[in-house]
Amino acid sequence: MKKTLHFLSGIPRSGSTVLAAILNQNPATHVSTTSGLIHALDALANKWHEQGLLNDNDKDRKKLAMTMQGAIDAFYDDFDAPVIIDKSRGWPVPVILQAMHQVLGRPPKVIATVRSVPDCMASFVRIAKPDDLDEFMASGQYADHLKAAYISLQEGYQAFPQCFLFVEYDDLMADPKAQLKRIHEFLELPDFDYDFNNIDGSSVKEDDENLHGVAGMHDVKPVLAKQHNESPKDLLKHHYGSFAQPEFWLEKPRTVPELHDLDLQLAASRMGDFAEGWRLCQKLESEEPHNHRAAYNRGWYYLRQGKILEGYKLMDRGRIAKVFGNSPPDTPAPQWDGKSHGVILLYLEGGLGDQIHQIRFAKLIADKGNKVIVCCTGTLASLFLDVEGVTAVVQHGAEFGVYHDFYVQGMSAVVPLGLELKDLSGDPYITKPVVIKGRKKRIGLRWQGNPMFEQDHNKLFPAQLLFNAVKDVDAEFISLQRDEGAQHCPPWVKSVPLDTWEHTRQAVASCDLVISACTSVSHLSAAMGIETWVVTPVMPYFLYALDGEATPYYHSMKMIRQTEFGDWKAPFDLIKQKLEVDKIPIRIVK
Repeated sequence: MKKTLHFLSGIPRSGSTVLAAILNQNPATHVSTTSGLIHALDALANKWHEQGLLNDNDKDRKKLAMTMQGAIDAFYDDFDAPVIIDKSRGWPVPVILQAMHQVLGRPPKVIATVRSVPDCMASFVRIAKPDDLDEFMASGQYADHLKAAYISLQEGYQAFPQCFLFVEYDDLMADPKAQLKRIHEFLELPDFDYDFNNIDGSSVKEDDENLHGVAGMHDVKPVLAKQHNESPKDLLKHHYGSFAQPEFWLEKPRTVPELHDLDLQLAASRMGDFAEGWRLCQKLESEEPHNHRAAYNRGWYYLRQGKILEGYKLMDRGRIAKVFGNSPPDTPAPQWDGKSHGVILLYLEGGLGDQIHQIRFAKLIADKGNKVIVCCTGTLASLFLDVEGVTAVVQHGAEFGVYHDFYVQGMSAVVPLGLELKDLSGDPYITKPVVIKGRKKRIGLRWQGNPMFEQDHNKLFPAQLLFNAVKDVDAEFISLQRDEGAQHCPPWVKSVPLDTWEHTRQAVASCDLVISACTSVSHLSAAMGIETWVVTPVMPYFLYALDGEATPYYHSMKMIRQTEFGDWKAPFDLIKQKLEVDKIPIRIVK
């Protein structure tokens, strides 16, 4: 039986799950949990493109549309309901709506649940129950997830307003019968008597703890009732300003909460308005000289201006507000002042890439007449044993039992060393193993960092953009991607062992060029002197704050910078152009 397909989307914490559970009472409809259908269709389209089956003509587009329809039918073959409502936040994207119009032969219909932005964020807080609310808000993880969904929905509505029916959370809670009537009229469904006091959430249950890191995100109570959230207007201080048009679906948008200059400064920086960001930095310095978080942000701007030592001193104040670096190591030894001599514990901090960057300071500390014990994440030890200046390496947690006279935290090592821009060296400092190379140029690809890192979403780009930019180059490609991101690897990119950092070092050493997101692999590649192109967001990682293509930390690294927030296409157009300029032969695709 041919089924009718519609879509359910919206912004997080706006009632899409409970609406799905209600609609599943109706035997005529089946609403999915968060579905992988959109990813399956995207993979199908990309596969057609890779194999040269998709050309710019009506015949090929019609074939693809028919094939996608077949995939949809197969995806939902096990369900008896004649009306399928697929749930995913990806459906509102304009290009996807356009594609679905062609597949379905009609404009797609999207039910979009919406809610005031502060209320959504307050609901996140109620569910997550963070121990430190300030730290939770500063991390940005949930607020940025909300923002991404919000922007997609706004863009889809602006492009195809006729495709959307907005269901406001407050309206659904206040009068569910009226909202279900609107939905039935929109989807052209016959009437059905829903029971709002006996809602079964089992059909929409998801493994929230593993998928989202917080249990209960998709739990549904049996009786429809609005959840109470404490003081929502006070919870979005660091993020609300980045929503250009709050609650765009309303004729009269609600008032935006009053924002602190620090919030505005951060929003301006993330959007790439550095002139406004710097103006607010100066204003905060004058009005709130003891605000450590503001000092940290000002430090980033000093790095951008090439004032390295002054910038790090300001960023160091961010430790007080817990926005920079780790807690001090477990040691009674005093901090190194840059002048004293003895055994120095170099305590590496942050993520794996941060630590690969910081190991360079071992030589500079040793050159001052010291012995250097490096404390790091255990898996990195093999990379650091032969770095110049390193006497020994221990893993985090073992520092208390290792003799040392002083310690220095890696992210702050610039300060006691007194380094200015002119003192930074971009020379390689990690040993590159000897490897046997083939006759073809080899390019290593890395498109995703650690998804558990709280800021990873800021630098995350669609992997397909990278593949499309390089796929016509006559070269051998290898994947430098680990973990869940590796599933996106196309068949023409070779997989190699990456189980240990020694495996990764060997793989990277075999490359003539590495193209990567801002990840630990890009640090390793550049630290070995391999040509490395790093794709960075508008507001980059603090090491890359200094504008331009080059970075003083790595001579072999080139920055491929996003110039407009949300636009990842332009950086990859530049990559494609650079590959052509570098005269790498282009394979003619027929």
